[in-house]
Amino acid sequence: MISEEILDLPLFPLDTVLFPGMTLPLHIFEDRYRLMVSECLAGDRDFGVLMAGSGPGGDGMPTAHRVGTSARITHVHKLEDGRMNILTTGQERFRLLHLLRTEPYIIGRVEALPLEGASSPQVSALVRKVGALFVRYLRLAGEVLGNTIQIDNAPSNASGLVFTIAMGLDVSIEEKQELLSIRALPDLLARESLILSREELLLERMREAQDSNTGYLRGATQYLSLS
Repeated sequence: MISEEILDLPLFPLDTVLFPGMTLPLHIFEDRYRLMVSECLAGDRDFGVLMAGSGPGGDGMPTAHRVGTSARITHVHKLEDGRMNILTTGQERFRLLHLLRTEPYIIGRVEALPLEGASSPQVSALVRKVGALFVRYLRLAGEVLGNTIQIDNAPSNASGLVFTIAMGLDVSIEEKQELLSIRALPDLLARESLILSREELLLERMREAQDSNTGYLRGATQYLSLS
């Protein structure tokens, strides 16, 4: 766990964005990350997940993103050849200050990045609004995809809500990284409100297109049956 103090943390750049509370399975096959996981297990330590960039950074680290989430290893399945399948859970956001080393695996000096503005008077109203938008979004997504998504209420806890939404949104990893990097809770809620409204509009259009295609196919079938 990351405290308010600065901490030295093993880092794992990945092509994904990890949020607090999110479950992330990983297949560990590179020697350096086998070593990192083994040492984390031996020392009962977390490691940090950062979204990898398109190329090496100026400090030699293969990532362009400085905000990530610490990951706790909750399950390990070791394979005979030394590879591992592990299950992790996101814990706390952090900001990378600088690197301490890159070999045999990356270690960085990080500081906790808790959500700011939780006591803002606008948070309660935003939680109700964004929670309702999220429930609507999930139901509509289920209709469009032909799945049943059972959800009656979104999490009422503000921090739980924003990270649940961030995990559930079907958007690019770049946009997910943007959400992870927003410092203030009211700003994050406001941003998610905009995204949910945008995605709801897109889903509505997709549903209308599906209905139109269904009507066309029904009419074509009737025409063929009469021919």
